[in-house]
Amino acid sequence: MSTSASVEGRLRQAVDSLPRGLRDHILRVEVESARLAERHGVDVQRAKISALGHDLVRHKSDEELLQLAADYDFSPDEVEQNTPILVHGPVAARILSVDFGMSDGDVLAGVDCHSTARADMAPIEKVLFLADKIEPHKLERSPDWRVVYDLAEDDLDAGLLRFLDLQLEQAVRRSWLVHRRSLEARNQLLILNNGGGLGSE
Repeated sequence: MSTSASVEGRLRQAVDSLPRGLRDHILRVEVESARLAERHGVDVQRAKISALGHDLVRHKSDEELLQLAADYDFSPDEVEQNTPILVHGPVAARILSVDFGMSDGDVLAGVDCHSTARADMAPIEKVLFLADKIEPHKLERSPDWRVVYDLAEDDLDAGLLRFLDLQLEQAVRRSWLVHRRSLEARNQLLILNNGGGLGSE
């Protein structure tokens, strides 16, 4: 079984070989994941490994992603078949498990759902999800997400719910499909907090 240090070293080599823009994004997410993890009492090293592994195949075409899904025994649902970019997280998680020997279930789950979120996320999963959305370059492009950054400083759930609200609003405006895992995550957060203003500005 691979050690955490050996996985990290191999991941850094893999990230270095990615297109420059994607590589730089991953490294920004690593920094933000470490910062959020430290702030919220989450293991920083595990958070950094999650960040390094989350976008290993983000640069692949739709056709390549669907082929990788088949190669790694992942069956996309109807939404993923129509929006193949959503497959890059689940595929990356399987690559981490199969090719890198990663056995940390929460790290794998976080990589798997970093585009959609899901119900019952562990704190390290929430750290990766939010870090991926609020790294500096994304905040420059989407200043409305600054509220997500501010909320996540004190409450990961509040930041997560606010992002899911913003994502849902955008999906409605643009007639995008919404993954069931995003809806399940949002509904759970609302139920757990009695729908009572969590994530409001």
